[in-house]
Amino acid sequence: MLLTAASICVFGQVAADPGGQVVAGNDDSSLFIWWLGHAADVVAGRLGFAPDGDQAGTADGLLYTEAMNTLGGGVNGAWNTSLAGLALILTPLTWVAGPIISYNLLIISTPVLVSLATAVLFTRFLRRLPAFAASGGVGFSSYVIAQSSGHPNLAFAVTPPLVAAIIITLLVRAPAPALNSRGFWIPTIGLGLILGFQFYVSTEVLAGTFIAALCLLVSIAVFGRRLTTAAGWQRLAAGGVLGALLALFIALPLLLTMRGPNAPERAIRPHGVWNTDLLDPIIPAAPTLIGSGTSPIPRVLDIDSAELGAYVGVPALIACVVIVVCLARTRRYRAILGIASATGVLVFAFSLGSPVLFNGRVAVETGPFALVEAVPVLDNILPMRLVLHSTIALYAILGCGLQWALDCSQKRSAQALLGLLLVSAVCVIPGVQTSREVFVPEFYTESIAEVIPAGSVVKTVPRPLAWAEPHADEAMVWQSVSGFDYRETGGYFIGSSPDSAVTFSAPEDPFDELLRGSLFSGEPLPDPDSAELGAAIDELRADGVDYVVLAPDAPLLPGGDGEYEDFLTAGLGPPVFAEEGVRVYSLSR
Repeated sequence: MLLTAASICVFGQVAADPGGQVVAGNDDSSLFIWWLGHAADVVAGRLGFAPDGDQAGTADGLLYTEAMNTLGGGVNGAWNTSLAGLALILTPLTWVAGPIISYNLLIISTPVLVSLATAVLFTRFLRRLPAFAASGGVGFSSYVIAQSSGHPNLAFAVTPPLVAAIIITLLVRAPAPALNSRGFWIPTIGLGLILGFQFYVSTEVLAGTFIAALCLLVSIAVFGRRLTTAAGWQRLAAGGVLGALLALFIALPLLLTMRGPNAPERAIRPHGVWNTDLLDPIIPAAPTLIGSGTSPIPRVLDIDSAELGAYVGVPALIACVVIVVCLARTRRYRAILGIASATGVLVFAFSLGSPVLFNGRVAVETGPFALVEAVPVLDNILPMRLVLHSTIALYAILGCGLQWALDCSQKRSAQALLGLLLVSAVCVIPGVQTSREVFVPEFYTESIAEVIPAGSVVKTVPRPLAWAEPHADEAMVWQSVSGFDYRETGGYFIGSSPDSAVTFSAPEDPFDELLRGSLFSGEPLPDPDSAELGAAIDELRADGVDYVVLAPDAPLLPGGDGEYEDFLTAGLGPPVFAEEGVRVYSLSR
């Protein structure tokens, strides 16, 4: 209850209006709202909820769909942040309350669930009070809160601590369970189920967990030798292999879809950009109460503030060093502090990327992450996102210090440490996260089914664009809240095309090409009586587009008041529907 109350306070603005607000400085939230609605529509169709048993709406497949990018061959959801696993769980809520409320419930519940998952790990070596205090630090860390601003697939980080807990259970459990015992099979099956589920939430978090697990195992081998035996390593190897096989079996539909069409054909993002700066852990960014909202550290390129989650604060780092130096010699804490410290340092070194940056400048030309970049598939990991795992390691150390300080509370040194830990907590407390309105014309929740026949192909103006700014992709939200009554020519997604190895939005059609100057350069709209516009409209008809829907009040629609409306009316004729915040133009005339 305390964690839930804290999360509601942090996300209080969306909690007050969960159907009309989102916390997102970008517009990736529209992407996830689309996928949540898409999964609910697919399940409705499979269960025969549509009239006459037909599939509901147009969302034709959970992992591969032509509901968006219809003219470009659809979207390969296996390469996109489709949130399929979480979307299926949230499907009943999405049916009842809609995808925007489902999205916000996911955001509000994420810090709570991450805290509880981390508590499963920390209670392996800490008592309940310090374990839950430290796990709350992870759940409400800068990483989780920052990524919650538009990236629920990355913020929902329950897998890493659960995998670490299972590794410890299989490796160092005493007495050692036999391979044919429940003590072996329960964590092994749990490992497979957790990893299999993670495939359908975020493969990037899964890949990062793999790297962090390797760092953890190396650290255990060096600092935890007294806790392990040869039989334990054999048990872990057997459990790991069996768990991985179960996970791969669960993930088989996704893995097969990844080999299908419209998959990216090279690394999705350029290397050397999304690198953690050496100053990031000590300079607060947007999520914290003491943060300025933006980081002053120079970047190679402008980076979405949702990626800036490495901040832990100077007091926490000082406390970490004090705890390790002072308690590492004690028998009770020696192993766990050595393992946590080594794991945290190793993972943080990887999070620095390659090259290693200090205040935006290259400090080391080639960082350890270059090893990861050389591995296919793993080269799609953004190093900044690995700070999740070093954050878990840091709070494991702080939890040890808190437990010792509570046990020795009469000592001045313990009281001083408690004070330092309190200051550390104050420095990382997240502030109330600012929300913004989701613009949705009334048409999409009221009259769309009466105006546009189910299954029609629609071109929406403004179209979804791969821009990291609010409202850039809200046309995807409109399709989602409509119940997928139509197919959309546009879309924001990761894919490929005959002209590009990686694409982030639907290819431009002739109409888009004609309007490119007005959209990107502020040029005047072309002559509506021109032959070029007529040819573009004819090609849209030939490609099967049935309607053009204009939202004249959309926040990012270029041009002056009524300019786009006059242009489309002159080129397409009067709209067949002009109420509830839209203008609907039929191309069948």
